[in-house]
Amino acid sequence: MPEKSKKKMKITKPRRPYQHVLRSLSKVVKINREIDTPVWLSGNAEHGQWGSWPLRLTIWNMFKGHGGEHFYNDFRLLSFQSDLVLLQEALMSRRSLTELSPQGFLGVHGASYERVDQLRDGVMTLARMMTDEAPLRILCKYPEPVLKTPKAALVTCYALAHSTEKLMVVNIHATLIRTIKRAVEELDHLIHQLPEHKGPIIFAGDFNTFTPKYFKAVAGKLEELGLHYVAIPGDPRRPVDHLDQLFVRGLNVKDVWVETRIQSSDHFPIRAVLEYKSK
Repeated sequence: MPEKSKKKMKITKPRRPYQHVLRSLSKVVKINREIDTPVWLSGNAEHGQWGSWPLRLTIWNMFKGHGGEHFYNDFRLLSFQSDLVLLQEALMSRRSLTELSPQGFLGVHGASYERVDQLRDGVMTLARMMTDEAPLRILCKYPEPVLKTPKAALVTCYALAHSTEKLMVVNIHATLIRTIKRAVEELDHLIHQLPEHKGPIIFAGDFNTFTPKYFKAVAGKLEELGLHYVAIPGDPRRPVDHLDQLFVRGLNVKDVWVETRIQSSDHFPIRAVLEYKSK
């Protein structure tokens, strides 16, 4: 783990090249929103449940894997050092889903839509534990304006050792361009579609909270589920880059930090170590 500093470090965030943005936009002028099987699974988890060990969590908007070989190196490093990986902007084919499901992990991909080149954009959750229930993909209430591309959340559940409770994980990529009112409505829409759950929850991903007002509204809505925001000590990101967040319920946060060494995306990964509050 990185050495913590009391002073906030000044860092330079990688930028998203314009040619990559234009290339991506050209692929979504026409998309398929009606997907028969929105959830894909790949690989085999090494554990049937989450045991007594600390859970190493990574949250990362992977920028559709546009980082090339640097991305694959970063992905391998992050997955090797994690038990649970929540990815956003996970652009996948069946082949790439298999390639990005490392040995010992179960990979679950929830598609937002399918592009003209038949690649699926969405969110992906990788875990060293088997899912305890069928994964659920939930589309966000409002699509992006103009191109009308939808965003999505993926819900997975995992059994807990020595407990009848389960861990629910919600991996979200929220709509980018919307009002604060719609951001709250989007979360309210998602919350009402979640399965009834009394155990611990990890609710994390790219919330696209560009301003303190956006963040306050999102955090307030998630408090209704008993979720609390996990603040990052000495967070090196600029306020405008506080897009990726972690909220938890019923879990102890032993450590949390921003992984600034990862440079293959314009989002730095958030990493955390969690423990279950056994009863």
